[in-house]
Amino acid sequence: MLDWDRPLRDYVPGIQLHDSLASERLTIVDLLSHRSGLPRHDLTWVGQPGRSRAELVRALRFLPLSRDLRQEWQYCNLGYVAAGHVVETLSGIPWEDFVRGRLLEPLGMRRTNLSVDEMLADGDHSAAYTRRGGVITDVPQRPLPAVAPAGAINSSAADMARWLLVQLAGGQLDGATVMSPATAKRQLTPYMLMPAGEDVPGLVQYGYGLGWTIGRYREHKVAMHSGGIDGFQTHCALLPDDGIGVTVLTNTSASLMHLVVAFRVLDEMLGVEPLDAFGFLKPRFDAIMAGSQQARTARRVVPDAPASRPLAAYAGEYEHPGYGTLSIAVDGQRLKPSLGTMALRLAHRHYETFDLNWDEMGDEPAVFPLTFLAGPDGDVNALTVQFEPLVEPLRFARRPDTLGPEVLRGLCGTYAMGPIEVTIALADRALTVAFPGSAPLELEPLRGLRFGVKGQPAITAEFELDGDGAVARLVAQPVGIFLPKG
Repeated sequence: MLDWDRPLRDYVPGIQLHDSLASERLTIVDLLSHRSGLPRHDLTWVGQPGRSRAELVRALRFLPLSRDLRQEWQYCNLGYVAAGHVVETLSGIPWEDFVRGRLLEPLGMRRTNLSVDEMLADGDHSAAYTRRGGVITDVPQRPLPAVAPAGAINSSAADMARWLLVQLAGGQLDGATVMSPATAKRQLTPYMLMPAGEDVPGLVQYGYGLGWTIGRYREHKVAMHSGGIDGFQTHCALLPDDGIGVTVLTNTSASLMHLVVAFRVLDEMLGVEPLDAFGFLKPRFDAIMAGSQQARTARRVVPDAPASRPLAAYAGEYEHPGYGTLSIAVDGQRLKPSLGTMALRLAHRHYETFDLNWDEMGDEPAVFPLTFLAGPDGDVNALTVQFEPLVEPLRFARRPDTLGPEVLRGLCGTYAMGPIEVTIALADRALTVAFPGSAPLELEPLRGLRFGVKGQPAITAEFELDGDGAVARLVAQPVGIFLPKG
């Protein structure tokens, strides 16, 4: 049995955060109350349906934290992915089977499913919409099986009513106990302070429980939560002392009507004069939309400045151990980026900085500044991109060029610089360099025919070819120039 407050390392040692001290203390409550120190890091999974749940959990150790453990509330879907992994590890069955057997079936939630494929197979499912360029358009659904514990439950109004009823009844429904009263109470207990703010009139939020925001609405205790993904937005609210529960499901990500409707229903259920949530939210929503457009036009750029290098110099595959591979290819007169299935494009801003635009999710594209970096030799060897706003730009290292065995064999031989000789050999598909009487050192490919010396990052070796494709000389920086011998 899982102890809520016992460190997860005692149960699932594979869950490791970027900070080892935080990893030693991390509990399941930390994950579920969004106080792990992890910010969202959503692009580790959005548009990457091929990544498994276990792979996302392994990637946590490579994702920088923005706060210390339990220092600040920060919403993070990956915390729920990790919690789902804990369920699988301790129960020995997939999270999906656990949820069906322990919650959905006992609750009689027969129209509720756990994947996009299941939802699309139901003949009576809702289409999803958003607004792009001021025009309402449909949103294709993307399968995200790995992130199911954070947001893959598709349900109906009738089924969600049963979920609210079991919450209001302390874990019981139709005479059956679905969860212990202690667990039901724990969900609605604040574990982390939240930033104060009035999101709608009459509402004050102050804490976060286990999957519920805790506060007061018009002096009534309220527990609530919103959610949204790919053209859908929802809002659930409980007034536990009044026996009131509300769920609003909408099929657009281009408005805040899920909030407007939910709080109007609460007002009606309480029998009080309705507050104008629409009048409060609409001008704020419009200001945010207009503001993002204005900020883009005011962005500092060097007008019509060409890229600092030929486009081919930027092309390659760039890797981050937590986010995966960001590919950059030349497509005519532009660069074409690719990260999983995301629809991305690059626009040059100035110098070595480009705007990485993601156009799928709203009226205005999300824009991530991307800057290419070069090493001392002048070659582009990495890039940084601001995928997560609460941490420093993430560094993606350029994957070395891959050379075939025939090319590598053509570089082998003895090279001399006066009386000093070195031998280049091929061993297990990697080049080595050796001085007489010394153990060989492995050469690591960098760019083209330039190599680094493993364990000695200050030294590079570049092979230069003549017009016939034979090695004319070996330039070893900062050692000297070696010529082929014999």
